[in-house]
Amino acid sequence: MNKLYLLVVLSFLQTAIKSQHVQKVTSINYYGNNGLNPRDITVFNNKLYFFGTDEKVYVDKLMASDGTEAGTTVIKTIDSAKGYTELQNLTILNNLLIFNNLNQLWKSDGTTAGTGLLASVKMGSANFAILNNKLYFAADNTNSSPIKDQLWQTDGTVAGTVLFKTINPSGAAGIANLFVAGGKIYFNASNGINTDQLWVSDGTPAGTVQQKIINPTGRAFPNNFISYNLKVYFSANNGVNGEQIWESDGTTLGTVKITQINSPGYGLSPRSFINFNGKLFFNGFDTGSHYQLFATDGTAAGTVKIKTDYSVVNGTLGFNPTSMVVHKNKLYFAGYDSITRFDQLWVSDGTTAGTVRVTASTKALYPSKLYSFQNMIVMTAYDTINKSTQLWVSDGTASGTSCPKPPDTWSSYPFYPFERFVPFNNALYFRAAYSYFSDYQLCRYSELPAGIAVAKQNKVSVYPNPAKTNFKINSDKEIISFRIIAMDGRIARAVNHPSSNLVLVDELSPGIYQLEVEDLDGIKYFSRFVKSEN
Repeated sequence: MNKLYLLVVLSFLQTAIKSQHVQKVTSINYYGNNGLNPRDITVFNNKLYFFGTDEKVYVDKLMASDGTEAGTTVIKTIDSAKGYTELQNLTILNNLLIFNNLNQLWKSDGTTAGTGLLASVKMGSANFAILNNKLYFAADNTNSSPIKDQLWQTDGTVAGTVLFKTINPSGAAGIANLFVAGGKIYFNASNGINTDQLWVSDGTPAGTVQQKIINPTGRAFPNNFISYNLKVYFSANNGVNGEQIWESDGTTLGTVKITQINSPGYGLSPRSFINFNGKLFFNGFDTGSHYQLFATDGTAAGTVKIKTDYSVVNGTLGFNPTSMVVHKNKLYFAGYDSITRFDQLWVSDGTTAGTVRVTASTKALYPSKLYSFQNMIVMTAYDTINKSTQLWVSDGTASGTSCPKPPDTWSSYPFYPFERFVPFNNALYFRAAYSYFSDYQLCRYSELPAGIAVAKQNKVSVYPNPAKTNFKINSDKEIISFRIIAMDGRIARAVNHPSSNLVLVDELSPGIYQLEVEDLDGIKYFSRFVKSEN
């Protein structure tokens, strides 16, 4: 009996220790309308800021958290009359948070008194972009329905929130896909004559122009922008060759089509670009209606297929690589496996021979939302024991791929709707519904058995800060790796065994970044730096 009791206790302790890797931080507004429902989680002034509510009848509020339930507080109720979510685009501009309230633009310095209205304008659906310490967005001050959005600018003050450029004098500009690189903003817009073409702005009204009419007979719809080799690459349709890869150096003559694959027809349809081993890897459309893994060096001849799948059982999907992430100098992603007939976890060194399957689950896996965090790849995948999508981790091997036991769950879709993983104080925060199918709370994953640990302070610093082209990491011990993490959780750069403490940042977009540094003892430190305009 004693032995049986001991086994039960040990089993419970093992389960408890394992479950601490995935924690539900809050239980606020339990059984309310979607629970706390934290959205747009953003690290600002050493806290997590997000939109959420603590009322059963949904009322949008700006909230903050130090990573504990006791430390999760309401900063301000934005509009008590509204019973549905309207707050979006929580974005850091200098020392402020700027966000969208549908028919209003708001700001916050993180305090109740410092949270208020910037402008009463109907907000467009475009993302925000920051250039030269100013934020650009799409809005309409005529209160038109449908919206007649144009390009606006704010410096975080009421007086400095102004109509920047009228793109379409006769109607909606349809501004979308704002992307900053090389001191310019690239975006998709319509001027009333040419629809969904490439526009570029240098931060002045006169320098905001239709860069190129890519499709003179229809929509070009430039999208999937990425910086690579001091140029901007993107997907666009010229009306003849379908969607192909284009590049631009910010000039009309320097904006050219690179590929002509699977043309005429749907074209290459490139998506999910990621920079790896000096090339851009992406999911592209191959002849025969199959999505495959491609790579490009920015030339037509250098755009090649890396991994394909044409199996009959695969239907029209092909290999279809998704959720690609760079982790410890290798490329990981979800891809179809014609043997198990499920999406599995794959890894690649950038070559066809070096692109191999990691997992071989015969009962489905479907990895998604891959994110590189410290020593592991964090992702969601289907758990055959719980028969639901759960949080999984992987060290890049089949034996090291597992599902840390969640706190508990009644939900088949705890991650719906998912936004992003956010690193903060040695843990990874996210929104998920555990315990009840619509009770979305602030949750976290940590490699540490005890869950969260406060990051060590003042061990790593950078100089200069802000930095234009480079900065130096000051550390008492040898640095074995570092990662630069954007505020949206994207890994902007990852380097193992750097040759020096000098870090080049000239290709990064202006903004605030988190620096994660690992020293010779395997201890990780965190610091922040600002990338300014060159």
